[in-house]
Amino acid sequence: MEKSGEIKDYWEKRLNDNFGLHGTGFIGLGKKYNSWMYRVRKRIFKKKLSTLNLGYGGIDVLDVGSGSGFYIKIWNELGVKKIVGCDITNVAVKNLKTLFPDNEFLELDISNESIPISEKFDVISALDMLFHIVDDDKYSKAMENIYSLLKPGGLFIFSENFIHQIPKNNRYQTSRSLSDIELIIKRCGFKILNRSPMFFFMNAPVDSNSFFLRKSWRLITKTVQKGELFGSLLGFMLFPIEILMVSMKKEGPSTEIMICKKP
Repeated sequence: MEKSGEIKDYWEKRLNDNFGLHGTGFIGLGKKYNSWMYRVRKRIFKKKLSTLNLGYGGIDVLDVGSGSGFYIKIWNELGVKKIVGCDITNVAVKNLKTLFPDNEFLELDISNESIPISEKFDVISALDMLFHIVDDDKYSKAMENIYSLLKPGGLFIFSENFIHQIPKNNRYQTSRSLSDIELIIKRCGFKILNRSPMFFFMNAPVDSNSFFLRKSWRLITKTVQKGELFGSLLGFMLFPIEILMVSMKKEGPSTEIMICKKP
C-alpha cells in the first residue's frame, strides 16, 4: 500500500509531465481518444445536473481533485455563484490559478484528518478521483470530510467504479465494491439519490466478466495505441454509440456517477 506522500509525488510528476486531460485521464490511450472520453463525461455530467433543478447562479460549489480543471470549466460555464477547487498537487493548483483567475484553489488532501476550509457548500463534486485514494481509512475520512463541508440539503456528486465483484487494487487505484461504498456513504449520514453509468464501451470494463466487453476493450486499446489518428477516429465513431448505451442502461460495466444528499 502506497503512503499518501508517495501518492502525492506520483501525481506531482504525472501532472508536471502531462498537465491537461491526457494527464488526468487514461494516460496510455493518447490525447485524442482521451478527449473523446472527456466529451462523454461532460455530456453525462451535465445531463445528471439537469435533473437536479439547481439554481446555478445562487450556489457555492467545491470541486475535489480538480486536476486539470475539466469540471471547474463546466461549473463556470453553468454560471454558479462561487467555485472553490482543491487538489493534492502543487502543480495542479498553480496551473488552475492561472487558468481560472476568478476561482479559488487550495492545495490539500481531502482525506486528511483536518481540512483548512471553514465555509460550507451547496454542491461538492469529486469526479474521477476517489478511487485513487487507495487506503480504506483515508477513503472513509475523505467521505466524512466531504459530508462535513456540505450545507444541510447539499448535494454530493461523484464517480466511482462501484464493483459488484471482488474489489480490485493496484498501486495507485482501488476499485471498491458497491456495497462497501454504500456502507461508508450511509455511515457518514448521506442519503443516496441515484446511481447511473458514465461509460459503457469507451472505458475499461472493470465491473464485468463479459467476454464481449473485454474483447471489445482489448480491441479499442490496441487500436488507439497505434497513434493519435486512430484514437481520434475511433473516439468519433464510438461517441454516439456510447451516449446511447449510457442513456439506455441502469447498470454499467465501468465508471458510474452517484448523487447523494446531506439531510
